[in-house]
Amino acid sequence: MAVATGRDFAVIVTEDGNICTSGDNMYGQLGVGDFVRHEEPCLLKHVDTFGGHEVVMVAVAGFMCACVTKDGSLWTWGENTIGVLGQPMAAPVTEHLQSRPRRLCMSLHGDSPVLMVACGENFVLVLTISGEIWSFGQGMRYELGHGIRETSTVPKRIDPAAFDNAKIGMIAAGRRHCLALSKTGGRVWSWGLNSMGQTGAGSEYVEGDPGYPPWWFVRVPTLIPAAVLGGGSVVFVSCGPDFSALVTVDGVVWACGSNAYNECGLGDNVDDSHVFQRVGGEEYFGAGGVRMVSCGSSHTILLAKDNTVWTYGCGAHGELASAYTTDALAVGASRRPHRVDFSIFHNSDSEGSQDNDIVVVTAGRQCSFAITSGGSVYLWGSGHNRMFRDLQKAYNQPTWVPCMLPARVLGLADNSVENARAGRWHYIHHDAMIAFIMGTQPGFAVNTPRPSNSMFPGEMLRGLFRGMRFAPRQQTSHGTRALLGLEDDQ
Repeated sequence: MAVATGRDFAVIVTEDGNICTSGDNMYGQLGVGDFVRHEEPCLLKHVDTFGGHEVVMVAVAGFMCACVTKDGSLWTWGENTIGVLGQPMAAPVTEHLQSRPRRLCMSLHGDSPVLMVACGENFVLVLTISGEIWSFGQGMRYELGHGIRETSTVPKRIDPAAFDNAKIGMIAAGRRHCLALSKTGGRVWSWGLNSMGQTGAGSEYVEGDPGYPPWWFVRVPTLIPAAVLGGGSVVFVSCGPDFSALVTVDGVVWACGSNAYNECGLGDNVDDSHVFQRVGGEEYFGAGGVRMVSCGSSHTILLAKDNTVWTYGCGAHGELASAYTTDALAVGASRRPHRVDFSIFHNSDSEGSQDNDIVVVTAGRQCSFAITSGGSVYLWGSGHNRMFRDLQKAYNQPTWVPCMLPARVLGLADNSVENARAGRWHYIHHDAMIAFIMGTQPGFAVNTPRPSNSMFPGEMLRGLFRGMRFAPRQQTSHGTRALLGLEDDQ
């Protein structure tokens, strides 16, 4: 959620709560007030654009964007031809295109601040601090979760009884299906289009519509039995266009849905899976297994707890960060997850090696992103953004080699020569922590030899700076913390 990609455009959240956008802007999806393509990045400053409130996370789909600010407000912009922005549509066609972010009144979602937003193809899910889900946009495939085909131009609450009145802690949206994860207990519900088994609800679902197979739609949120997931509780969920993936507390990845390019990681012998199947755990991805998963258009990225990155699925455009997967005839499919070699990351040098730890990964449309603990952004794959292709040409690198975005791309901070970094929190070097303590605690600075690690235990220093960093709301779940790069075990 620190970086998101749509159709030929990208949106990045910077450490100071601003948004950087670039690419196609035919529908006003860059939020800059015009409809002109911008190859050079544009900066949406929170002071000017979002009422002075810092942006926490962003989501995109198709030609629209949504973001959540620190005060819990939801903002939307871009194409609004079917009410996907949660704003009533105006009569003139030109008014269906909203080129500036607009805040939704909090009364539209129960006067409860927003924790998270997820965007499907033509609909939006909103998770509030109360643990409830609100939806709006097009719901002709039951993706709005109300059990009927409908289109709603304003948010409408999904009945909490559909989730056994459990508080929801994380949401995910595919092209026309959804996943919801309870804040406690690790239970998952799914609903929407199920033509390829993407909901994971199985093929025995009997409430179909005339003319469709009985399992084609899952009309209301349906609980995924824990037994299907080996009895493990779920901590993270993600949706691709027509497939889904989740992570259980033991670090195991499970997937279902379309596997045409092995985007589920299930191998050649599986075309579609109507139930979640085990991809792998620590026996494959290292001690502790997987931390988070991100589903792209036809590929998947995993971030393991040891900070290694793994990819699988279609790699025809270089999105897997592997040279041997660029064969167009085979659609570049990687049949099993493979580890991305960090040595191929271009411009990966840093003042400290800990600043190169990957903390967030995002799979987009024919492209991939990774954000480090130091706030650097790496991208690979061709995507549909000319700026990205030009960047790879500038580095004289093929599309499959991860390249670091120049600092200028994220925009200059006010009154500073420092460039902004991506994400909402970054590690502080050990020496910088010691300098901070010596500068703020006079007793340590007078007649004191150079401090040693034993004098300043790492845990004490981490605790000190942990209290200073950006802190999400207490109600934020394990999964949404991971999306923000704020995993507890960091």
